[in-house]
Amino acid sequence: MDMSHIAGFISSPSPALPTELIIQILEETARASYSGARAVSLLCSWARAIALPYLFATIVHESRPLSFQTTLSSGKATSQLRPRPSVPLRWGHFVRNLWNLSSVPQTPADNVFLACPNVENLALLPSHIHIVLQALKEYNASTAQHADSQSSATAPSGYPFLQRLRSITLITHTFRFQWEPLVGVQLQNGTRLCHNITHLRMLSLKVSEFCPYNLLPNLTHLALPYLDVVNNLNLDRFHLPGDVLKHRALTMLVLTVDEHDFTTNPRHEVALYPPQDNTSPKNVFRTLVRLARERDDRLHVFLSPRQGVERWEEWAHAACGGSSLWEEAAEARARDSHGEDLPDSYPRRDRPR
Repeated sequence: MDMSHIAGFISSPSPALPTELIIQILEETARASYSGARAVSLLCSWARAIALPYLFATIVHESRPLSFQTTLSSGKATSQLRPRPSVPLRWGHFVRNLWNLSSVPQTPADNVFLACPNVENLALLPSHIHIVLQALKEYNASTAQHADSQSSATAPSGYPFLQRLRSITLITHTFRFQWEPLVGVQLQNGTRLCHNITHLRMLSLKVSEFCPYNLLPNLTHLALPYLDVVNNLNLDRFHLPGDVLKHRALTMLVLTVDEHDFTTNPRHEVALYPPQDNTSPKNVFRTLVRLARERDDRLHVFLSPRQGVERWEEWAHAACGGSSLWEEAAEARARDSHGEDLPDSYPRRDRPR
């Protein structure tokens, strides 16, 4: 992005534009995209302050714990970059969306979750749930210690830890024992962590079918992988976990279908569909959509992820201002556009019999 014209305005002794307008232009540029935020951050120190909240709003972190400092300072997760000790983790409070696949931290200073108290949308491995609890305990202990010493100026961060968290994505399957420690956990504002979660997406149910919906009383939006929930012996087309459709707060349940699996190596039972609907992937998918809605109007079926798109890329796109999975599923129903990009016929070798 060419920011030379803005840089000229800033460096000019008599700016051609009012300062207020330049600030507004910079903020809108930073808000529009990551590349825009990065360009603004390189202009000057005060422009950088405008860009930082947008530059670090969304972080995808898959490297070793010690490189999280580099992740925050570069906006990219890569173990090839060397950590920069001169750059502290002071920008973690800007993070609103965090996808974290880093390994278990060795010290509290390496705890990614502790560095991001204002996260609203969290994607993590279920095996890291205990690390979130550990971060919460560390934060509460530090807060209590500073309160006792009446030294608010040196409080751990000055931000309400995890009080903004509303959406969770579980990157792998989970078990009940991983969630039970969360039950009853209270935050500093008196609310319960589990009660604050309204959106939950599970990317895998292959090993365990456990879904913690009954531990999240205010859960309104849930997404489960369809090709996992039908992988059962009773050939139930919609073998959903427990009594999930009886959850009182639930308003939308999206069954996600991996487009690559669906079109290349489908594990769904084509025998469950009428023969006239088995003529193509598009017809099979649209039949599935129709049968789901007949089962319950809150049930949606949606292609996700799309072919050639990594799961973290899809998550990051929505986190950076794109439509969420639930918004896209609702739009597909409104437009009746389900499966419009799927093939109209099967390759001869894959035709169902």
